[in-house]
Amino acid sequence: MKIQYQVSNGAWIDCNERTDKFLTMCETFNGIDTDGKICPAFRAARPLTRDEVVAALSTGRKLRNDASDWYSNCRDGEACERKMAERRATAPPIKMVLCSCGHTIPSGSVMSASLGSSCPDCYDRLSM
Repeated sequence: MKIQYQVSNGAWIDCNERTDKFLTMCETFNGIDTDGKICPAFRAARPLTRDEVVAALSTGRKLRNDASDWYSNCRDGEACERKMAERRATAPPIKMVLCSCGHTIPSGSVMSASLGSSCPDCYDRLSM
């Protein structure tokens, strides 16, 4: 596990030697509701245990590490990387198109010009 916390600009930072502190905060600010689902502590019927925190983070779930800010979250960086790799593997390939200007670009970027299709760079050059 590579526990990370979120900062106010949305970036994720490795906890490193402060991992235990952040896991304790995740225990404090998260809990289990009456339906058995993880929720913020103020709605919880009981707090999370350390094992439940580690299990939730290892599945890719984000947990609160404070109640005050939108970005007060923790995650397992390795689980997040696995999820992203799965998404990339299952994403459909990007359809490439050969434009009249001679460039091959993604089909969503093709622009119509008076002399046929064009890439955005050539279109900008033609409009000057």
